[in-house]
Amino acid sequence: MNNEDMKSIFDQINNLKKPVTESKETNAAYEKDAFREVLNGISEEIQRVLDENDFTQEDLCRITNMSQSNISKIQNGKVVPRIETLQKIANATHTRLVISFESMEGED
Repeated sequence: MNNEDMKSIFDQINNLKKPVTESKETNAAYEKDAFREVLNGISEEIQRVLDENDFTQEDLCRITNMSQSNISKIQNGKVVPRIETLQKIANATHTRLVISFESMEGED
């Protein structure tokens, strides 16, 4: 086997690795978008229950004994709330915390 053959084989091997890397990058981007969607959903749900109860952030702070800064960060998607925090908000707004997994089949 000459040098040209060896170079050809290594080129083929390197080309096989590229789609795997691109696939990992695509998956990472998808996961980041999906995570952002979850945080947005949490924010929307908190706002919905506040509106339904005619509560302000200040009211929620007083009832839950949480800081307004923390509640604001949750609503703005700046922090990931713990389940215990979400349960505390649910209790304060007379709602039930529900976490579910939905099928992604049929989505583009």
